[in-house]
Amino acid sequence: MQTTLAAAVSLTSTWFIRPGCESEALAALERLAAQVEAQEPDTLAYQIHTPFTADARLQAQPPTDPLTVLFIETYRDADAFLAHVDGPVFTGFVREHGALFVGGGGGQPFMLVSFLARRAGFVRGAPVPAMPAQDTAAGNRHPCGMFEIIAKQQGVLMDFYTKVFGWRYRRGTEGFAYARFDVPGGAALGGIGQADPSMPGYAPGRSFYLLVPDLRAALAAVEAAGGTCTMAPASADGYAFAMFADPEGNVVGLLESPAGQ
Repeated sequence: MQTTLAAAVSLTSTWFIRPGCESEALAALERLAAQVEAQEPDTLAYQIHTPFTADARLQAQPPTDPLTVLFIETYRDADAFLAHVDGPVFTGFVREHGALFVGGGGGQPFMLVSFLARRAGFVRGAPVPAMPAQDTAAGNRHPCGMFEIIAKQQGVLMDFYTKVFGWRYRRGTEGFAYARFDVPGGAALGGIGQADPSMPGYAPGRSFYLLVPDLRAALAAVEAAGGTCTMAPASADGYAFAMFADPEGNVVGLLESPAGQ
Protein backbone atom coordinates (compact mmCIF):
# COMPACT_ATOMS: atom_id res chain seq x y z
CA MET A 1 0.00 0.00 0.00
CA GLN A 2 1.41 3.38 -0.96
CA THR A 3 2.28 5.70 1.92
CA THR A 4 0.19 8.88 2.01
CA LEU A 5 1.84 12.19 2.69
CA ALA A 6 -0.39 12.71 5.72
CA ALA A 7 0.65 9.41 7.35
CA ALA A 8 4.39 9.81 6.87
CA VAL A 9 6.37 11.65 9.55
CA SER A 10 9.40 13.79 8.69
CA LEU A 11 11.77 15.57 11.02
CA THR A 12 14.90 17.64 11.21
CA SER A 13 17.35 17.09 14.05
CA THR A 14 20.40 19.25 14.70
CA TRP A 15 23.42 17.93 16.61
CA PHE A 16 26.86 19.43 17.31
CA ILE A 17 30.17 17.55 17.08
CA ARG A 18 32.64 18.08 19.90
CA PRO A 19 35.76 19.97 18.75
CA GLY A 20 38.52 17.55 17.85
CA CYS A 21 36.09 14.66 17.20
CA GLU A 22 35.18 15.55 13.61
CA SER A 23 36.72 12.64 11.70
CA GLU A 24 35.61 9.99 14.18
CA ALA A 25 32.08 11.39 14.40
CA LEU A 26 31.62 11.62 10.63
CA ALA A 27 32.85 8.05 10.12
CA ALA A 28 30.43 6.84 12.81
CA LEU A 29 27.56 8.76 11.19
CA GLU A 30 28.26 7.15 7.82
CA ARG A 31 28.06 3.71 9.41
CA LEU A 32 24.84 4.70 11.19
CA ALA A 33 23.16 5.72 7.93
CA ALA A 34 24.19 2.44 6.27
CA GLN A 35 22.82 0.38 9.17
CA VAL A 36 19.52 2.27 9.18
CA GLU A 37 19.15 1.69 5.44
CA ALA A 38 19.94 -2.02 5.76
CA GLN A 39 17.86 -2.81 8.84
CA GLU A 40 14.91 -0.38 8.99
CA PRO A 41 12.61 -0.71 5.96
CA ASP A 42 10.07 1.74 7.43
CA THR A 43 12.67 4.52 7.58
CA LEU A 44 11.94 6.03 4.16
CA ALA A 45 14.68 8.68 4.11
CA TYR A 46 17.66 9.18 6.40
CA GLN A 47 20.04 11.93 5.33
CA ILE A 48 22.88 13.36 7.40
CA HIS A 49 24.32 16.75 6.43
CA THR A 50 27.16 19.03 7.48
CA PRO A 51 27.59 22.67 6.41
CA PHE A 52 28.28 23.14 2.69
CA THR A 53 31.74 24.65 2.13
CA ALA A 54 32.60 23.64 -1.44
CA ASP A 55 31.69 26.99 -3.04
CA ALA A 56 32.46 30.32 -1.38
CA ARG A 57 29.60 31.97 -3.27
CA LEU A 58 27.12 30.19 -1.00
CA GLN A 59 27.18 31.66 2.49
CA ALA A 60 24.77 30.62 5.23
CA GLN A 61 22.74 33.39 6.87
CA PRO A 62 23.34 33.58 9.76
CA PRO A 63 26.73 31.82 9.59
CA THR A 64 26.55 28.14 10.54
CA ASP A 65 28.67 26.45 13.19
CA PRO A 66 31.04 24.21 11.15
CA LEU A 67 30.53 21.41 13.70
CA THR A 68 26.77 21.30 13.05
CA VAL A 69 25.17 18.04 11.89
CA LEU A 70 21.66 18.18 10.41
CA PHE A 71 19.55 15.02 10.08
CA ILE A 72 16.63 15.06 7.63
CA GLU A 73 14.49 11.94 8.14
CA THR A 74 11.18 10.52 6.93
CA TYR A 75 9.34 7.57 8.46
CA ARG A 76 6.37 5.58 7.21
CA ASP A 77 4.41 6.67 10.30
CA ALA A 78 4.87 7.66 13.94
CA ASP A 79 5.29 4.01 14.99
CA ALA A 80 8.19 3.67 12.53
CA PHE A 81 9.93 6.70 14.07
CA LEU A 82 9.50 5.31 17.59
CA ALA A 83 10.81 1.93 16.40
CA HIS A 84 13.89 3.71 15.05
CA VAL A 85 14.63 5.90 18.05
CA ASP A 86 14.07 3.02 20.50
CA GLY A 87 15.61 0.37 18.26
CA PRO A 88 19.02 -1.33 18.44
CA VAL A 89 20.69 0.66 15.65
CA PHE A 90 20.09 4.14 17.04
CA THR A 91 20.36 3.26 20.73
CA GLY A 92 23.59 1.38 20.02
CA PHE A 93 24.96 4.39 18.14
CA VAL A 94 24.19 6.74 21.01
CA ARG A 95 25.66 4.33 23.55
CA GLU A 96 28.91 3.85 21.60
CA HIS A 97 29.38 7.28 19.99
CA GLY A 98 27.26 9.77 21.92
CA ALA A 99 30.35 11.21 23.60
CA LEU A 100 31.55 12.51 20.21
CA PHE A 101 28.74 15.11 20.29
CA VAL A 102 27.92 18.02 22.57
CA GLY A 103 25.87 16.49 25.37
CA GLY A 104 22.39 17.29 26.55
CA GLY A 105 22.61 15.35 29.81
CA GLY A 106 22.18 11.70 30.69
CA GLY A 107 24.71 10.62 28.07
CA GLN A 108 22.47 11.84 25.23
CA PRO A 109 23.70 14.25 22.54
CA PHE A 110 22.05 17.65 22.67
CA MET A 111 19.63 17.95 19.76
CA LEU A 112 17.10 20.37 18.32
CA VAL A 113 14.19 18.44 16.77
CA SER A 114 11.25 19.60 14.62
CA PHE A 115 8.56 17.15 13.45
CA LEU A 116 7.07 17.85 10.02
CA ALA A 117 4.22 16.63 7.81
CA ARG A 118 5.34 16.61 4.17
CA ARG A 119 2.73 18.18 1.88
CA ALA A 120 4.55 18.12 -1.45
CA GLY A 121 7.92 17.39 -3.02
CA PHE A 122 10.12 14.36 -3.62
CA VAL A 123 13.43 12.66 -2.88
CA ARG A 124 15.30 11.56 -5.98
CA GLY A 125 16.82 8.09 -5.97
CA ALA A 126 20.51 7.66 -5.17
CA PRO A 127 22.62 7.73 -8.34
CA VAL A 128 24.04 4.50 -9.69
CA PRO A 129 27.82 4.48 -9.26
CA ALA A 130 29.70 5.32 -12.42
CA MET A 131 31.89 2.66 -13.97
CA PRO A 132 35.63 3.40 -14.18
CA ALA A 133 36.47 5.32 -17.34
CA GLN A 134 38.43 2.45 -18.85
CA ASP A 135 35.38 0.16 -18.54
CA THR A 136 32.83 2.37 -20.28
CA ALA A 137 31.79 1.06 -23.69
CA ALA A 138 29.23 2.90 -25.80
CA GLY A 139 27.11 0.36 -27.63
CA ASN A 140 26.93 -2.31 -24.92
CA ARG A 141 23.28 -3.32 -24.61
CA HIS A 142 21.04 -5.71 -22.72
CA PRO A 143 22.13 -5.11 -19.10
CA CYS A 144 20.66 -7.29 -16.37
CA GLY A 145 16.98 -6.34 -16.11
CA MET A 146 15.70 -8.91 -13.62
CA PHE A 147 16.85 -11.60 -11.23
CA GLU A 148 14.97 -14.39 -9.50
CA ILE A 149 15.47 -16.41 -6.35
CA ILE A 150 13.42 -19.59 -6.42
CA ALA A 151 12.92 -20.47 -2.76
CA LYS A 152 12.24 -23.75 -1.02
CA GLN A 153 10.26 -21.74 1.57
CA GLN A 154 9.18 -18.51 -0.08
CA GLY A 155 7.97 -16.81 3.08
CA VAL A 156 11.25 -17.43 4.91
CA LEU A 157 13.33 -15.81 2.17
CA MET A 158 10.89 -12.95 1.67
CA ASP A 159 11.22 -12.14 5.36
CA PHE A 160 15.04 -12.44 5.24
CA TYR A 161 15.45 -10.00 2.32
CA THR A 162 12.99 -7.58 3.90
CA LYS A 163 14.98 -7.59 7.15
CA VAL A 164 18.32 -7.08 5.39
CA PHE A 165 17.46 -4.82 2.45
CA GLY A 166 13.99 -3.48 3.19
CA TRP A 167 12.39 -5.15 0.16
CA ARG A 168 8.63 -4.95 -0.22
CA TYR A 169 6.71 -7.13 -2.61
CA ARG A 170 3.73 -7.26 -4.95
CA ARG A 171 2.12 -10.60 -5.71
CA GLY A 172 1.89 -11.87 -9.28
CA THR A 173 0.78 -15.07 -10.98
CA GLU A 174 0.70 -18.08 -8.65
CA GLY A 175 1.85 -15.89 -5.77
CA PHE A 176 5.23 -14.94 -7.29
CA ALA A 177 6.56 -12.05 -5.18
CA TYR A 178 8.02 -9.17 -7.20
CA ALA A 179 10.42 -6.66 -5.66
CA ARG A 180 10.49 -3.59 -7.90
CA PHE A 181 13.33 -1.06 -7.86
CA ASP A 182 13.47 2.60 -8.86
CA VAL A 183 16.73 2.86 -10.78
CA PRO A 184 17.87 6.31 -11.94
CA GLY A 185 19.82 6.71 -15.15
CA GLY A 186 23.31 5.33 -15.03
CA ALA A 187 25.57 2.53 -16.19
CA ALA A 188 24.87 -1.09 -15.39
CA LEU A 189 27.72 -3.56 -15.04
CA GLY A 190 28.01 -7.14 -16.25
CA GLY A 191 30.89 -9.51 -16.75
CA ILE A 192 32.03 -13.00 -17.75
CA GLY A 193 34.89 -14.58 -15.79
CA GLN A 194 36.84 -17.83 -15.76
CA ALA A 195 35.72 -20.29 -13.08
CA ASP A 196 38.19 -21.18 -10.33
CA PRO A 197 36.49 -23.23 -7.58
CA SER A 198 39.45 -22.65 -5.28
CA MET A 199 38.63 -18.93 -5.05
CA PRO A 200 35.55 -17.56 -3.20
CA GLY A 201 33.12 -16.02 -5.67
CA TYR A 202 34.55 -17.88 -8.69
CA ALA A 203 32.46 -21.06 -8.59
CA PRO A 204 30.85 -21.94 -11.96
CA GLY A 205 27.34 -20.55 -12.35
CA ARG A 206 25.47 -17.25 -12.24
CA SER A 207 25.78 -14.42 -9.74
CA PHE A 208 24.03 -11.13 -9.16
CA TYR A 209 25.16 -8.23 -6.99
CA LEU A 210 23.07 -5.86 -4.88
CA LEU A 211 24.23 -2.27 -4.50
CA VAL A 212 24.86 -1.19 -0.87
CA PRO A 213 26.51 1.88 0.66
CA ASP A 214 28.59 -0.06 3.21
CA LEU A 215 29.69 -3.69 2.78
CA ARG A 216 30.42 -4.36 6.44
CA ALA A 217 27.12 -2.89 7.62
CA ALA A 218 25.24 -4.95 5.03
CA LEU A 219 27.04 -8.14 6.08
CA ALA A 220 26.23 -7.41 9.72
CA ALA A 221 22.56 -7.14 8.77
CA VAL A 222 22.83 -10.39 6.79
CA GLU A 223 24.21 -12.28 9.77
CA ALA A 224 21.70 -10.73 12.16
CA ALA A 225 18.88 -11.97 9.89
CA GLY A 226 20.22 -15.53 9.67
CA GLY A 227 22.52 -15.42 6.63
CA THR A 228 26.27 -16.04 6.44
CA CYS A 229 29.19 -14.21 4.86
CA THR A 230 30.80 -16.41 2.19
CA MET A 231 33.37 -13.90 0.95
CA ALA A 232 34.73 -11.08 3.09
CA PRO A 233 34.92 -7.57 1.58
CA ALA A 234 37.51 -7.38 -1.19
CA SER A 235 38.35 -5.05 -4.04
CA ALA A 236 39.46 -5.33 -7.67
CA ASP A 237 39.41 -3.08 -10.73
CA GLY A 238 38.03 -0.17 -8.74
CA TYR A 239 35.13 -2.12 -7.21
CA ALA A 240 34.57 -3.20 -3.60
CA PHE A 241 32.44 -6.30 -3.14
CA ALA A 242 31.54 -9.23 -0.89
CA MET A 243 29.22 -12.24 -0.97
CA PHE A 244 26.77 -13.89 1.41
CA ALA A 245 24.49 -16.93 1.56
CA ASP A 246 20.87 -16.47 2.53
CA PRO A 247 19.14 -18.93 4.90
CA GLU A 248 18.59 -21.40 2.02
CA GLY A 249 22.18 -21.22 0.82
CA ASN A 250 21.63 -18.98 -2.21
CA VAL A 251 24.83 -16.99 -2.76
CA VAL A 252 24.34 -13.27 -3.48
CA GLY A 253 26.95 -10.60 -4.13
CA LEU A 254 27.17 -7.13 -2.63
CA LEU A 255 28.69 -4.20 -4.55
CA GLU A 256 29.63 -1.10 -2.56
CA SER A 257 28.66 2.34 -3.83
CA PRO A 258 31.64 4.64 -4.37
CA ALA A 259 32.05 7.28 -1.64
CA GLY A 260 29.60 10.13 -2.00
CA GLN A 261 27.27 8.30 -4.38
